[in-house]
Amino acid sequence: MKLRALLLATVLLMPVSAFAEPIIVGGTWSGVGAPGGGESNALLTPFWGGLSWDCAECGVGYLINAYGNAQIEYLHDGLGQATGFRFAPEEEISIPAFFGGITGWTNGTFGRRADGAFTYDSGTGHVSNSWDNGAQYALFRIVGAESTQYFLGIEDILVSYSNNDHDHNDYIVSFTQTNPVPEPTSLMLMGLGFAGFVARKRFQKN
Repeated sequence: MKLRALLLATVLLMPVSAFAEPIIVGGTWSGVGAPGGGESNALLTPFWGGLSWDCAECGVGYLINAYGNAQIEYLHDGLGQATGFRFAPEEEISIPAFFGGITGWTNGTFGRRADGAFTYDSGTGHVSNSWDNGAQYALFRIVGAESTQYFLGIEDILVSYSNNDHDHNDYIVSFTQTNPVPEPTSLMLMGLGFAGFVARKRFQKN
């Protein structure tokens, strides 16, 4: 009986951690190498289909290399292939800021739906969203101690078109999310745990 009471008190006193999952998707994050060097583009293969028509070094990896040597992670379906994704609508993230883009079309219009999916309209009839058309988007992140920075690279031409180059560099945004903080057990719950343990101990003595 003493052991059972002790276990009960221990469970009640354990801190409770609540971490919000920012991505709603059955995907996997994996490291894709440290950017900043001449070979870093190759380290991102096959996460985008190649180089752009616009210049010799215009892949999405080239554009995000300016952020130094931090470890970049890529969201995919577990096999390196694109997958649809969206952020939970209630997640607080910094306003996505235009980071770069090289395209033969237009800069396009970027947005976010009420359900957390990102959208892109090229202005030339190519419209997609990150939940239903995951192959149009490449999502990367750099996890820091207090916040996580995301990079979202968008391909402006729909993948169903033969002239799609899969470079995901036509519109790139960066935004930051503050990392969630563990929530400790409330003082009231801790008090209940102690009270239960003491009451059980007194009952056993009688």
